[in-house]
Amino acid sequence: MKETLKHVKDILSEFFSYLHLYDIALFSAFLLLSMCFIFLSFIAFRRKLLCIPLFIIGFAIAIAIPFAMRYLMEERFYKIEVDETYNRIYNYSDVYQYIAKVKNVGKRNIYGCIISHRILYDTSKDSSMIEKYRHLLLNYVKPKQVYNTDVKLDLKVGQTVELNKLIEDYPHRGEKYITKIECYGKSRYADGDKILRGVYEPKNKTSEDSKQNNAEQENVDDLVDDVSGNVDDTLEDTSTEQQDSVTQTTEENTSNDNTTQENTQEQNNTSIAQERSEEQNSEEKSSNNEAQSSQQNNNEQTLDADWREKRDNFTVPLLKETPR
Repeated sequence: MKETLKHVKDILSEFFSYLHLYDIALFSAFLLLSMCFIFLSFIAFRRKLLCIPLFIIGFAIAIAIPFAMRYLMEERFYKIEVDETYNRIYNYSDVYQYIAKVKNVGKRNIYGCIISHRILYDTSKDSSMIEKYRHLLLNYVKPKQVYNTDVKLDLKVGQTVELNKLIEDYPHRGEKYITKIECYGKSRYADGDKILRGVYEPKNKTSEDSKQNNAEQENVDDLVDDVSGNVDDTLEDTSTEQQDSVTQTTEENTSNDNTTQENTQEQNNTSIAQERSEEQNSEEKSSNNEAQSSQQNNNEQTLDADWREKRDNFTVPLLKETPR
C-alpha cells in the first residue's frame, strides 16, 4: 500500500513539475469549480431534483479536468508545428534516430519539450476483439516500452528549433512505434544543462520563398498544361491516324473481297465452260462412235451381200487334157 501511494505521489509530483504557475492556477480553478458543484449537491441532498444534477455536473467536471488541461496546453498555450525530416531505424545497425524541426505557434514561450518514443502493441495480430481493444487501451495508457528524452529549450513564440533524438542498441526492429513531442512552459534549467535556443525565420526570406514557390508552382502548372496539351494533340493525331488506318484497311479488305469474289466467279465460269466443253466432247465422241459402228455394220452387210453373190456366180474352170 505504501509503495502504491509513493508511486502515485511520484507521478503527481512529476506531472506538476512540468506545469507553469498559470497552468497550476487554471488546474486549481477547474478543480475548485467541480468541488463547488459536488458540495452544493451535498447541501441540497433533500431535494433530489437539484441534488442529482449538481453532483453529476461536478463529477463530470472533475473527470474532464485532465482532458481539458491537455487540450489547452497542446492546442492553445504551447501549440507547436512539427516538421519531421528523419524518423526511422538505420538499415545496417540497431540505431533509431529522430530529427524534427519544431516551431512555436502557441500563446506562450516554451522552455522545454519531451520527445516520447513509444513501442506499441500490434493489434493486427490479435485474434479476439477483447484482446484487440485491451491492446488499444494499453497503447494509449501504458505502451509496451517508452523512451523519453527531456530537451531544455528557450523557444519564444514564432521561433523555430531543430530537435534530434538518438537511441543506440535499439532492440525493437520491426515493431510498431510512434514518436511524439510535448512541450511545457516551466523553466527547469539546472547548472550545466545544454539549452537549445530558437531562432526567428526571416519574414523576407519566407516571403521570397513563398513567391519562389508560387512561381515554381505556376511554372509546374504551365508545364503540366503544355504536357497535357501535347498529349491531347498526340492522342488526336494517333486517333486520326488510327481512323485512317482503319478506313484504309477496311477499303483494302473490301477490295480484296471484291477481287476474291471476281476470281471465284471467273473460276466458276471457267469450270462451267469446261464442263460444257467436256459434255460437248463426250456427245461428239458418242456420235462419232455411233457413226463408226453404223458404218462398220453397213460395210459388213455390203461385204456379206457381195460374198454371197460371188459364191453363187462362181464357176469352176474346166481343165484341158494334156496330150498323151
